[in-house]
Amino acid sequence: MRVCLISPGHLSTNPRLVKEAQALAASGYNVSVICGRYLPWGWEQDQALIDPRWNVSHVPFGPAEAPRLAYLAQTIKRRVATSLVRAGIGAGSIVDTAHGSVVPALQRAASAVPADLYIAHYVAALPAAAHAAKKHGADYAFDAEDFHLGDAAETPDNALERRLIRDIEQRYLPGAAYLTAASPMIADAYVEAYAVSRPEVVLNVFPRRNAPPAPTVRGTAQPGPSLYWFSQTIGLGRGLETAIEAIARATTVPHLYLRGTPTEGYVGALRALAGRHGVNDRLHILAPEVPGEMERIGAQYDLGYSGETGFSRNNSLALGNKLFSYLLGGVPILGSDIPAHRALAPELGDAMTLFPIGNAVALAAALDRYLLDPGRLAAARAHAWRLGQERFCWDVEQQRLLEAVEGAHSGASPKAA
Repeated sequence: MRVCLISPGHLSTNPRLVKEAQALAASGYNVSVICGRYLPWGWEQDQALIDPRWNVSHVPFGPAEAPRLAYLAQTIKRRVATSLVRAGIGAGSIVDTAHGSVVPALQRAASAVPADLYIAHYVAALPAAAHAAKKHGADYAFDAEDFHLGDAAETPDNALERRLIRDIEQRYLPGAAYLTAASPMIADAYVEAYAVSRPEVVLNVFPRRNAPPAPTVRGTAQPGPSLYWFSQTIGLGRGLETAIEAIARATTVPHLYLRGTPTEGYVGALRALAGRHGVNDRLHILAPEVPGEMERIGAQYDLGYSGETGFSRNNSLALGNKLFSYLLGGVPILGSDIPAHRALAPELGDAMTLFPIGNAVALAAALDRYLLDPGRLAAARAHAWRLGQERFCWDVEQQRLLEAVEGAHSGASPKAA
């Protein structure tokens, strides 16, 4: 069976797609991957992730990677499409193009690759998957890593973006052979929004091989003790300000380590805040690392942080991949009490402690409860590592994906509606 995975993003910015492609290839499927190319560093990192079993096509777009004339054409088409939609006379492919300049190019690339199943990642890939499937008499599916309609806050500034997403998902999701979602609450949100069959939940977990060989009683990062956080970007809306205030209040004098690419001006603002609290020397900014090393690297730190603020509906419903990276590394989690975290925490026991969103006093107290009690910290780290080995790892979770794909192949998988 031929499977084609489609994403507007780089392989290096979409580890979920990479894991899916690896699982499918290992199970004997003929795998093609179509992905975007818009960042020079992303293109370079993609090369290390390409599996020789895949057929990979990159679709250049944007000012940094697309040829000049192609970029101008992409920009003009999107602007015209957006103007038509604003005027109330755009539909179908016009809406698709207004959503993203890469959409027409993804559609052409996907239609050029014969397959039996096309799997779209992100809304921009949905039109490509649907049109390619129609051309080749195949099926298509959609993986919802986020609740995309809830990605942006419900403000007037985001009204057009939300309108485009709703239009595209509403047109294409009912025809999908199956849907998958990265958290139970994201799955429920899609049912509520579009009256589709509930997506199969495939958590954003990582392979066992990424884990350290055994849990450690505490982190080794110096200076310590340590609270660790990572993401692709270091920016607003992640509760980092709360973490700075908390390390200033904690009696254990912890250090805060943040890994990622800073958004412009943000680290300066964080350092100013840290300076006002007298902890500038305890704020450490770390460069991004290779995805496959993140769990072993994370194990160096005492505790992991996930301080999501719930700034959007998706932010409240999603289970970020950092949660499962921490578990696989044997690192207990201090998480804000967004709805998704509240639903997960009982299953994790002492490997996850919640605190009220934005409450630095409660976060400082949680830090001290672990860091002042070496026995509790060691037990929580061992428990986190076991959870990563036995339940929250890709070796277990990939079976849900493979069953969905096999169901589409055999015709047993119901349509989304």
